[in-house]
Amino acid sequence: MGAAVDTVRIKVLGPVAAFRDTTEIPLGPSRQRAVLGYLALHPGQPVPVGALTEAVWGDDAPASGDQLVRTYVARLRQVLEPDTAPRARTNVIASVPGGYRLDVPPDRVDASHFQQLLGRARGRQAAGAPHEAFELLGAALGLWQDPTLADLGGLLASPRHLTALRAHWVDAGLRHVAVGLRLGQASVVLPVAEQLAAVEPLQEAVQARYLEALTRSGQRAAAVHHYLTVRARLRAELGVEPGPELRRMYAALLHAGDEPGPGVEPPSRAGADEPDRRPGWRGPGPAIGPLIGREDDVARCATLLVAHRAVTIVGPAGCGKSATGLAVAERVAAAFPDGVATVDAAEARDCGEVLRLLAETLELPGPNVDPLRAVADQRMLLVLNDVEHLGARAGEMVEHALHRCPRTAMLVTSRRRLGLAHEAVFRLAPLPLPGIDAPDALPDNPAVRLFVHRAGLVRPGFRLSPADAVTVARICRGLDGLPLAVELAAACLYTDSLDGVLRRVDDPLDELRPQRRGHPQHHRSLRAALHRSLAALAPVDRACLARLAGGDRCFSRDEAAARCAGLTPPAQLGAVLDRLVDESLLDARPGSGGPRYRLLRTVALAAATVPESGTGEHQAFHGMVGNQP
Repeated sequence: MGAAVDTVRIKVLGPVAAFRDTTEIPLGPSRQRAVLGYLALHPGQPVPVGALTEAVWGDDAPASGDQLVRTYVARLRQVLEPDTAPRARTNVIASVPGGYRLDVPPDRVDASHFQQLLGRARGRQAAGAPHEAFELLGAALGLWQDPTLADLGGLLASPRHLTALRAHWVDAGLRHVAVGLRLGQASVVLPVAEQLAAVEPLQEAVQARYLEALTRSGQRAAAVHHYLTVRARLRAELGVEPGPELRRMYAALLHAGDEPGPGVEPPSRAGADEPDRRPGWRGPGPAIGPLIGREDDVARCATLLVAHRAVTIVGPAGCGKSATGLAVAERVAAAFPDGVATVDAAEARDCGEVLRLLAETLELPGPNVDPLRAVADQRMLLVLNDVEHLGARAGEMVEHALHRCPRTAMLVTSRRRLGLAHEAVFRLAPLPLPGIDAPDALPDNPAVRLFVHRAGLVRPGFRLSPADAVTVARICRGLDGLPLAVELAAACLYTDSLDGVLRRVDDPLDELRPQRRGHPQHHRSLRAALHRSLAALAPVDRACLARLAGGDRCFSRDEAAARCAGLTPPAQLGAVLDRLVDESLLDARPGSGGPRYRLLRTVALAAATVPESGTGEHQAFHGMVGNQP
């Protein structure tokens, strides 16, 4: 075999491709690539021409299918061995009686190399060598560019050819996550667990491992949300409830301190397949990891909640209202002997659904039990997250609950205040922006600390070097110090460089889109996060906001009037600005010459795309923004 042939490598665990050293070899049309891909699934084995024909065309093979396969093989031999005499081009694809055989060494075909590594890992795991098994499993999974095998699956006529290979990837992934969790490497295996959960959404063992990885990585609230999503999908698509393994994991993560240790089953309880019924925390809880940069906010809001029965945390999209609210609830939980119940109302269609979610959180029997009646005499804290999309009805619901439950306190998170007579409002601002001119202070800035912490989850070992500190600071400044935006940017380090993430900040609405499962839809991109605030505005407010976004982001009322001329009478502009401030889309600062207003950069970018008028344009805006992931 010639030296050039010795360097040929073939990949099918992603786009089907062949390489000579680092140079990609052009493989020709799709059916020609399909022939090589199918041979690569059986390296060193004779493959009959008829099997190749069936793999490429299935039942629709033309009469000349076998001859076409021979033609494709001849062309593949030409590009794989261009310097070999035509009749001697059999070093990569050899001829056997009735067919062909791929003669590339197994470690030069990624699929067979994967199988080798997986077999060795299984052996080391069985021999009680978890560290060696973990390294081998990581190397095996690293060969996969696309666990769905979309390219090869599209080339071959039937997915059954890939079933066994996909099953082996799932086995390798589950082993990697399980061993990693036992070794205390939760953050390392979290991306693999997330990928498994996305590819196998209805496989309960996969989903249970993902919940465990989320919990051990400090994302307890995301784990609870993901469990509820999986349960809804199982009910909708299969008509079944979660099995014992998923329910045990959910029961463990619901209660602080009950999470099982590595490789340990949750403690046995009466009805161990279900969460226990003792008073305590029920519903989505705070993250186990640190809530960076919000220590003072949590302390001040907790003090407010102890003194008032109704507190609303308000602030712009992505500023961390839900996370802060859950941390506040955890801080004051001891003051409520009958426990804390939390409801994520982000996707509730109306207040009735919020109450149904509350009844489900409280595990009340029967579909029509009134949850307010059930807690009427209890000293509880009810936390309602993300209710802004319910409008004035949210305030009416909270006021009704306060009257029905006189010993219960309510903590609400929303982008607007509820407008209740006895409501205490806690306004949450973005994290302080880092100063570029003080590089020595950058590591202590909360936004920079948050970025570094989140970066370490997707790129273990990430450290903030002096050379990178200014780049991270520019990223945080370009994102207004919004925790959601900073987290999205840090997650992009899984596939991009730090400089690449900084370039994405130029267009954060469309470029900051890392895979982010286990979170509500409106927390998966900045555009989705801003959707509710913008789409819910009255047409005149939306048009004025678009005009205001077209100039300097800091302006006076007179400057606002000049920009919005023709959209609203001058006498009514003040009311428009007040509504935008109430929606947390504008920040107002009092001054001797009247209030000064400020638009966040992210809000200005989103608002600049909003049409000023016209029903058709308004509907197009809803479609453009509302369908974002």
